[in-house]
Amino acid sequence: MGETERKRVKLNLRGKILVGGMLLLTILSFYYFTNAKDITKEHQTLAKNNVEEVVKIDQPIVEKHHANQPNASYKQEEKDQDLERKEEIMKEEKEQSEPQSQLQIGKVVYLTFDDGPHSSSEKLLQILKKYDAKATFFMLEPNMNMHANAVKLMVEEGHTVGVHGVSHTVAKIYKSPASFIAEMQQAINRVEELTNVHTRLIRAPYGSKPYVTAPFRTAIDQEHLLMWDWNIDSTDWKLTNGSYVQNVIEQIEQLVNKQPLVILLHEKQSTIDHIEKLLIYLQDNGYEMKSIYEDMEPIQFK
Repeated sequence: MGETERKRVKLNLRGKILVGGMLLLTILSFYYFTNAKDITKEHQTLAKNNVEEVVKIDQPIVEKHHANQPNASYKQEEKDQDLERKEEIMKEEKEQSEPQSQLQIGKVVYLTFDDGPHSSSEKLLQILKKYDAKATFFMLEPNMNMHANAVKLMVEEGHTVGVHGVSHTVAKIYKSPASFIAEMQQAINRVEELTNVHTRLIRAPYGSKPYVTAPFRTAIDQEHLLMWDWNIDSTDWKLTNGSYVQNVIEQIEQLVNKQPLVILLHEKQSTIDHIEKLLIYLQDNGYEMKSIYEDMEPIQFK
C-alpha cells in the first residue's frame, strides 16, 4: 500500500470517528433534554402539592384565629353565663331568707348568750371548748368595740354570732321600728367589720314580747332579719350565786323530747363563774350543745 493510500484510509477512519462522536453527542443531548423536561414537570408537581399541603395546614389556624374573635355567638355565651350567675345568686338569697331545717328535739340544747362580749368572754370560750360545746352570741355594739378580740375568737372557734342592738334601752331602741332597725344594723355592721361575717340573727332586748309589735315585725321582715327568743330562761341575771344552773336543769327535764331547748344566758361574770356545772350536767347526760344557724326556724314568743 502506497503512501497515498495510507493517508486516505486514515482520513476515512478519522471521519468515521468524528461522525460516530457527533452521533453519540446528539443521542446524549436528546436523552438529557428529554429527561430534564420530565424532571421539571415532576418538580412542578411536587411544588404544587407542597403548596396545597401548606394551605391545608394553615387553614385550621386561620379558622381558630377567627373563632377567637368577638362575634354574635361569643356574646350570646357571655349573656347566658351572666344569666346563670344571676339565677344562682337569686337561689342563694331565697335559701337564706326561707328557713330550710328545723331545730332538733331531743338530747340537743342551744346555748345562747346575750349582752356580750364581756371581759371574761375569752375564759367562757375556753370552757365551752373544753366540753365541745357550741353557742350563739347576741352581742351589743359598744361591748364589741371594747372586746373585739373575743368576737373574732367566737367565729374562729365555730360559734355563731348575732346582735342585740346598741343601747339596750327601751326608750331608745323601741322608740320606733326605724330606731330598732337602725340599732340592729349598726351592730350587724360592726360584726362584719370584725369578722367578715354578715349575720342576720338578732335578739330583741328583753325579748320580743311586749315591745316588738306588728309594725316592728313588719320592719324586721322587710330587712330579712331573723329574730330569736328562747324557751328556757336561766334568770342568771338575778340568780347570781349559781343557782341558775339548777333552774336550767329543771326546765330541760320538763321540755326534753317535747320542744327544742333554746336556753337564755348572759355574758356576765357570775354566769361564767358557774357555767361549767351546767356543761358537766349536759355532757354527763348525753346532750349535744349546738349553735343556731340562719336556716333554722326561729323560736319566738307567741
